[in-house]
Amino acid sequence: MRYPPEHKQAMRTRLVEAGAALAKQDGFGNTGMDALTAAAGVTTGAFYSQFRSKPEFLKAIVEHELAKTLAAFEGKSPQELMLALSWYLSPRHAKHPESGCPVPALGAEIGRADADTKAQFEAMMLKIHAAVRTAVDDDAAAWAILCQAVGGVLIARAMATPERRDEVLKSVLDNALGLLHPTP
Repeated sequence: MRYPPEHKQAMRTRLVEAGAALAKQDGFGNTGMDALTAAAGVTTGAFYSQFRSKPEFLKAIVEHELAKTLAAFEGKSPQELMLALSWYLSPRHAKHPESGCPVPALGAEIGRADADTKAQFEAMMLKIHAAVRTAVDDDAAAWAILCQAVGGVLIARAMATPERRDEVLKSVLDNALGLLHPTP
């Protein structure tokens, strides 16, 4: 039975979204093919009809998930960027890696990935940087905001207590907002 082209694309999207959520929750390297395909409700054969390998799948996750992060920052005024950063550095984002940015959850694994995945990551991060830079009009401040936000979420997730987690998030948010509106 032949499926229409939109069926194949829908399956690919379902695989990427379900696989990304699971990988961000449990780690890409820790998640086997059976779990990734089960999360999307497809067979391993269906997976391999979409992706040649697990590394190719990671590249697709990076592209798809960072596109969502880009959408959260792209075209934002400084005030809108403040709201986006407030969401990014929120306890909800820290508590739910499966529904958030892939960088705090998968950054180390992306760093160990193949050259194609790293190139995809870099291309997407440059777009996110450009979006933040537009709001702050400063290259260094844009990188600092991005790195603080990612690092803040990563460290907050590793804290044992909600109080310390929230303290980390608030401190990083306050500092990042200071970079958006520097005092003379």
